[in-house]
Amino acid sequence: MPNYSTTTEIDALPEAVWTVLSDVEHMPEWTPSMTSVEIIDGPNPPDVGTQVRIEQPKMPLAIWLVDEWDPPRHFAWISESVGVTTQAEHLVEPLPDGRSRVTLAITQTGGLAWLLGRLAMGRTRQYVDAELAGLKARVKP
Repeated sequence: MPNYSTTTEIDALPEAVWTVLSDVEHMPEWTPSMTSVEIIDGPNPPDVGTQVRIEQPKMPLAIWLVDEWDPPRHFAWISESVGVTTQAEHLVEPLPDGRSRVTLAITQTGGLAWLLGRLAMGRTRQYVDAELAGLKARVKP
């Protein structure tokens, strides 16, 4: 089961981090890993069941379904393609002194997950790292 996670600390309250992170349609403004994010079915901000269309450089267009939404701490969405289900998690935890710990994680399952992992995990890691760095730069304390 290919997977990857990365964590950083941000000098801002979890609510400030969540405000930026949960505004998914504006993600392309702060991460180069996404060129377009559009809510195609559901509310904005998203909730469980919301469908989101995401375009990423050098990746096929994907439709993601929000399957977990717990403001201001956690959301996850899943995308399915032939033989692979990908789940992306976004976790915001409070730290002392008004700071936050943010973890982003990708998990791939399914019969072809091992192959996709071998072919695309380097780019996936790069994109997750870029998303986390962009979030950290965007959030204002």
